[in-house]
Amino acid sequence: MTAKQQLYQIAVDDSQPLEERYAAARELQRRTLSSRKVYDLIRLWPYHTPSEIADMLDVTVPTVVGVASQYGLWQRRLSG
Repeated sequence: MTAKQQLYQIAVDDSQPLEERYAAARELQRRTLSSRKVYDLIRLWPYHTPSEIADMLDVTVPTVVGVASQYGLWQRRLSG
C-alpha cells in the first residue's frame, strides 16, 4: 500500500481520531495540485528549484517533480 493509500484509509476511517483524519486529509490535499497551481509551477519552473517551488505552492517536492515530469519540464531542465 502506498503512502497516499494509507493516508486515504486514515482519512475515511471512522474509528480514527478526528484530529488524525483531518491531518491525513490535509496531507493528501498538500500532495495534490490544482490546475491553478500547475499553471504556477510551469511559470516558476525556469527560475526556481523544485524545492523552492514546493515551498511557494505548499506542496511536496516529489509532487513538484512528478508534475514537472508529466509535462516534460524535468527533461528540459536536465538537458538544458
